[in-house]
Amino acid sequence: MSSRTPLRGRKGWERRLADQATERSTAVVEGVAKPRHGVGTPELRPAPGIGAGPAAGRAGPGRRIPNLAGLPRLLDGTGAFETLRERLGPTAPPASNAGRHAGVTSVPHGAKSFVAAALALVAGERVCWIARDAEIGDRVAEELGAWVGDPAAVAVLEPRTALAYERSELVADETAARVAALSAWRAGKAKVLVASVQALLQHTLSPGDLPHEPLELCVGARHAQGALLHELFQLGYAPVLEVAGRGEFARRGGIVDVFPPSAELPVRVESFGDEIDSLRAFDPTDQRTTGRVDRVVLLPASEFLVPQAGAQALAERLGALRKRLPERLAGDLERLAGATNDAATERTTRAAAVGDAAEIWAPLLAPSTALDHLGQETLFVLDEPGDIGDAADFLWRQADERRADLVAAGELPRDWPPTLLPPREWKRRLLAARTLELTWESEAPAGSAIAGGGLSSGDLFGWREPVLPPGRAGQLHVAVDRWAAEGDRIVLASDQAPRLAEILADAGRPVGAVHRLAEAPPPGAIALIERSLNGGFEGGPDRVVLVTDRELFGSVRVRR
Repeated sequence: MSSRTPLRGRKGWERRLADQATERSTAVVEGVAKPRHGVGTPELRPAPGIGAGPAAGRAGPGRRIPNLAGLPRLLDGTGAFETLRERLGPTAPPASNAGRHAGVTSVPHGAKSFVAAALALVAGERVCWIARDAEIGDRVAEELGAWVGDPAAVAVLEPRTALAYERSELVADETAARVAALSAWRAGKAKVLVASVQALLQHTLSPGDLPHEPLELCVGARHAQGALLHELFQLGYAPVLEVAGRGEFARRGGIVDVFPPSAELPVRVESFGDEIDSLRAFDPTDQRTTGRVDRVVLLPASEFLVPQAGAQALAERLGALRKRLPERLAGDLERLAGATNDAATERTTRAAAVGDAAEIWAPLLAPSTALDHLGQETLFVLDEPGDIGDAADFLWRQADERRADLVAAGELPRDWPPTLLPPREWKRRLLAARTLELTWESEAPAGSAIAGGGLSSGDLFGWREPVLPPGRAGQLHVAVDRWAAEGDRIVLASDQAPRLAEILADAGRPVGAVHRLAEAPPPGAIALIERSLNGGFEGGPDRVVLVTDRELFGSVRVRR
C-alpha cells in the first residue's frame, strides 16, 4: 500500500510537487553544518574540482538553499516590469557619464531581491546589490541564490573587518575571499555581486592583477614545476615549509602544496615529469589527503601585492612622501621591500609582507576599489538608499577621526592617500552608473536618493507584506482559502514545512514540501518550500503570495 498522501482530485501540478517530495524523502540529507576549520573531520565534497565557488554552501546549518527560479520570470511582460526596464535603459554601457536612475517605493524587504532576480534572469542584467552592512548582505545573498536558482551565480564581496587606518594583522581568509568574489564576477560565473558599503569603499587589487582567465591545473595536463612556481610567486603566494593557510605554498621534490583563495581546502599537486599526475585536497591540520579533485583554479593569493616592477615601484608611488616618512611607516616600507626576495628559491615574490599595516598601506599596495572591477553595464541596486548614505557617512567620519589622531601623533603625513574611497568619488561613480533604488518607505528619502522626485517610479508594483489572521500558523488555512479564492499563486517557505503540511492536510489542502520550483504554481495553487526566506510579500502584477517564517512565527534568518 502506498505511503503517499492521498491527492485524489488534486491538480496535476500539485501531484507532481507531491511526487517530488516523496522522492526526496529517501535522498541523502544535504546541507549539514560544516565543522569549524581544524575541528573534527574535514568535510568531503563530491564536487569534481576546486574552483571559485562564490556563494555555494552559504546556507548554513539546516537545509540547502531552494531553487525558486520559476517565480521571478512571472514579471516578464507585465506593465510594471516593462516600465522599470524602460526607465533603466539598455544593458549596454551608457553613451555618456550621465547614468540612468530609477527608484521604486513601498517595496517589502522580501520583494526587493525578487525584482532584482527578475532583472538578472529576464533582462540579462548583471547586478551589483549594495547593502548597508555585511549582515544584511549575507541574508540577501541567500535569497538571491534562491530566486535565480543557483547560489553559485551570486558572489558575496565581504569587507575586511579591520577599520580604516587600523593596525591589525591581515586575515588571509578575508582578503582571499574578496579576490575569489571579484574573480567570479569577472569570469562571468556570477550574475549578481552582493557587497556592503564598507566592502565597496575599501581598496583592493587592481583589475590588471586579476587574470581574466585564471591559471587552471588539471590532472593529465602538462605544466612544468618550475613554471608553476613562477606563476605562484607572480600571484603573490608565500613560500612556507608546511601549508596551513590560504595564499601559501610549499614544495617537496615533485610535490607542490598550494592553498588557493577559492578553495575550501589546500591541494597537493603531484607531478611525473612535466605532467600533473594527481590533485588531492588535504587537511592542513594533519596534512592528510581527503580526496581527489579534477582541477584547481589559482587566483591571486591576496589583494595586497607588490607592484609588478618590484619594491622600487612602490617607493616611486610614494613620491615626495618617501623622504619624510615617520619611523613606523619607514619600517613598514623596509619590511615590504625586504620580503620580496625568497633566498631559498632565488625568485621574486609579489606577496606583500603587510604585517599589521594593511589598512594604512592599502591605497598604495591595492590602488583600486571593487567599483573598478564593475563595468559600465552593471546595474547597481541600492537597498534602502537612506541607510546606505548613513552607513557611508559613518565610515568616512570614523576614518577621518582616526586619520586626524595619527596625523596629530606624527604617525601619518597629512597628505597620505585616503584608505577609503572619498565621498566625492563615491557619489560620482554612482551618478555615472545605472542605479535602481529600492525602499520600503512610501517616499524616496530626501537628500540621499539619486532617483528622488520626478525620477522615482513610486509604488510601481503594488506589493505589500502578507497579512495573516490572529493565530498566524494555526489559522494559516483561513488565509490560504482567501488567497486561493482570489486566484493568487501561494508559496509557503518555512523551515517547519512538515508541520505546515500537516496543518494544511488537516484543513483539506494536502501539499508536499519541495526544494525546487521549476515553474510557478498556477493561480489558486499552493507550493510548500522546505526552507524559509527572510520575508514575504503579496499582490503585485504576478499575483504571488510568499509567506515565510517571519510572517508565520515572527522569526527571521540570522547570519551564520
